[in-house]
Parts: sequence; structure tokens; C-alpha cells
Amino acid sequence: MSKAQRFARNVGWNALGQIGIFAINLLTIPYLVRSMGIETYGLYILMHAATSYLLLLALGGGGATVKFTAEFAGAGDGRRLGQALEYGAAFHGLGVLAGAAVLALAAPLLARGLFNIPLEMQPAAVFVLRCAAAAAVFAALCQFGFSALQGLQRFDWQNMLALSLNAAIPLGAAGMFAAGHGLRAAGVWYAAANAAGCLLILLAVFRLARRLPAARGQGDLSLRSFALYSLSLALGPVAWIVTFQCDKLFIANALPLSELTLYAVPAGLLQRLQVLPAVISTTLIPMMSELSGPQTQAALTRMYLKATRVVLWAVLPALVLFFALMPQLLTLWLGPEFGLRSVWPARLLVMSQAFFLLTFIPNSVAAGRGKPWYLSAAAWGQAAVSVLAWWWLIPRYSILGAALGSLLAQALPAVFYLRAVHKNILRLSWPDFLEGGLYAPLTSAAVLLAVVFPAHAWASSWPRLLALSGAGCALYYGSTWLLLDGDEREVVLKLMRWQRPGEAA
Repeated sequence: MSKAQRFARNVGWNALGQIGIFAINLLTIPYLVRSMGIETYGLYILMHAATSYLLLLALGGGGATVKFTAEFAGAGDGRRLGQALEYGAAFHGLGVLAGAAVLALAAPLLARGLFNIPLEMQPAAVFVLRCAAAAAVFAALCQFGFSALQGLQRFDWQNMLALSLNAAIPLGAAGMFAAGHGLRAAGVWYAAANAAGCLLILLAVFRLARRLPAARGQGDLSLRSFALYSLSLALGPVAWIVTFQCDKLFIANALPLSELTLYAVPAGLLQRLQVLPAVISTTLIPMMSELSGPQTQAALTRMYLKATRVVLWAVLPALVLFFALMPQLLTLWLGPEFGLRSVWPARLLVMSQAFFLLTFIPNSVAAGRGKPWYLSAAAWGQAAVSVLAWWWLIPRYSILGAALGSLLAQALPAVFYLRAVHKNILRLSWPDFLEGGLYAPLTSAAVLLAVVFPAHAWASSWPRLLALSGAGCALYYGSTWLLLDGDEREVVLKLMRWQRPGEAA
């Protein structure tokens, strides 16, 4: 299989897995919210959030596991592959185990103090936090297994197992409530599903790893080499968790649990839109790294502007439709309380995602041209603005303040980040960026918004909502076609045209 075919296969499996997870959550969340009630569902969200916080204690072990597993598997070196897997499992397991023990012991104090859980709900809160602690240990080993499968280039297994685990958790919780059990049973299921998933994933890794010969390469992989690489990656995920997960902690501390549910459910839906631009951005890094010669600057700028247009054309229609149709979508999906109270926080989060979208291709440029610290500076800028904004705004404006804080955290750093990449790497002026990268996609988005927003009240049922969304997408991509230049139209036509092997283009 060629590199291009392998890349296409891996991207396809990633997309399929994410679509499956998105569909399952879309179907199960309304049932769980209705079964638990908005306030109790806030505890369910808190359980998942606590597990994600503990996974930070893997200290970058996931990236190191992918790197060294891929290196030694590609070389057929089974002995050093085994060493990489041992270190990876240790990095994922030991730190999270220690953090889980602390969380389990401190759960009563956290429920009373940090999260301000109402007195009558504190016993349930303590129980689910301890379930989160137990689940985190197994989830960390699941994360290790997924990293190993990525390094072994088995994205099919990784995505099938990830889809199975991410389906089992909400479906099992729904089954518990359907059988008449409550939140405690859902918490036990959460820990048990992660334990079962951990067993299956580790068995898959063991089966693949044992196929390689036991000894091949020279020397050993030292713990120091693994640890240095792992720790160099540790701060990036921390910034990401602060920016995209710690809003829940601030809300749980300052507001009732019902507010956490009203905010976190739409926020989780919108974060799924990050998958496609992340895949495109990652793909571009090696392409930008290999550019050389006298025309490098021009080629890099041209690639950057085209990639920016592609990412915007791919994701902007979804963002525009979410912004315009948010009242109808939330009401139909989750009920009238969401359609009344979550609309403008969700719309501000849509705007936040739009600014975040502008940073994916600059990330590719900075990483591909040897300036990875640009990514870290941008990520920590977002995290710092997030924390300050949430601390100031949430007590004053509730979940609208949380969403406004997220918007500020994306908009302000994005302006400085784009300026740094444009000036220091691309030598690109703002007028050229606006004309070559933003003008055409934003024009199509403006046309879509001008047509759909005035008609959004008409979309009062699922058939109407889907019909208006479909008509809007047709209008968007129709206007996009008119704005494409000749070369871009030819590329699209070649991609759409069916050709047999050996047939002339």
C-alpha cells in the first residue's frame, strides 16, 4: 500500500469513527437529560470532566508512545518496541493512578468546597467523583492503547475500539435509567465500561506487537529518552484542557449544576467541529516541512492561503447554520428550556469556534517551518485569557459570561498569533491575507447567513430544519463554485470525476 493510500485509509477511519461517536451522542444525550433531569445531568458531566482532568497526569506519554511505537514497528525492532510500550504504559498508568487516589480521598471536600454541590446532592456527587477516579485509571490505559495502535498504523482497530467504547458508555447509561436505576448505576457502568475497554484494547496491542521479532536493532530505548520526549509534550495538553474543559470547573464552582448542563451540552456538540480542520492541519505539516529552494516563500504562502480557504469552506457552513438555527435545533433536540436559555451562550461559542478555526493552518506553518514554540505560546495565551475572563464574567453573567470568556480567549490571541505567523514566517500582509484567504469563504458564509437567518423561525420541525439546512448548503457551495478560480475548479472536477486505473486525466 502506498503512502497516499495509507494516508487516505487512516483519514477515512478517523472520520468514520468521529461520525459514529457524534451520531451516538446526538441520539443518547436527549434521553439522558430527560431521564436524569438537567441538574443531575450536571453531575454526570462533572464525572466525565474529572476523568479528563486526571488524564493530564499521563504527562505527554501518548505522543511519546505514538512516536517510538511507529519508529520501532517500522524498523521491525520488536525488542525496543516492547520497551517503548512498557514505558508508555507506565507513564499513562502511574501518574493517573496517584491522581485518582487523591481524587477518591478528597471527593467529599471537593463536592462541598470546589464544586459547591447542594447538600442533598453531595452523597451522589462524592460517589460519581470516585467513579471518575476509578474510570480514569482504565481510561489512561485505554489512551495508551489507542496511542500504540496509532503508532502501529492500525487506525482501523483504533477507531473501531474507540467507537465501541464511546458507544458503550452513553448507551449503557441510558440502559441503566431505562431499567429504573439511577445516577449511581450510571457511574458504576462508566467505570466498568472503561475497564472492559481497557482489557480489549491492551489485548489488541499485545496481539499486534508480538508479531514482530524479539530482537533486531542495536542498543536499548532508555527511559531518559522516552521521558524527555514525553515531558516536552506535556504542557500542550494542559493548555488545551484549560481552554476547552476548565470552563466546566468554573461554572460548577460558581453556578447551579443546571447551568453546567445548559452550557456543556451545546459546547460539546460544537467541539466536534474541530476534527476535520485538525486532520487537514496535521496533514499539511510534512508538506510544508519539505518545501525548499528559491521559490519556497512563494510556494509556502500559496499553500497557506489555499489551505485556509479549504478549511473555511469545509467548516463555515456548519458554523453559520448552527448560529442561525440554534434556537430551533436546541428546542427540537433537547427541549424548550435549552431553546430558551442556551441559545446565546451557544451562539457565542459558535463565534469562538470560528476564531479557533483560523489558527489551524498557522499551526501547520509554525510546526512545519521549525517554530513549534509559536503553537505553545498561542495555546497558553488562549488558556490565560480563558481563566481571567471566566473568573471575571461567570459570577456576573452566568453561562453567557462563560461563553463570552471563551470567545475572548479565541479572538484576542488569534489576532496576535496570525500577525506573528504572517510577519515572521510567511511575509504576508493583512490585505493579502484578507483577499487571498478570507474573502471568498466569508462571502459565501455571508450569503448563507443572509438567507437562512431571516427564515430560521420557519424551521420548527425536524423536516423543516433539515430542508432549510440542505437548501442553505446548496446555496453556500453554489456561491463557492462561482468564487473559485480556474485552477481550483479543475482540481474539484478531477476529484469528482471517476477514472479507471490507467485512464488519462
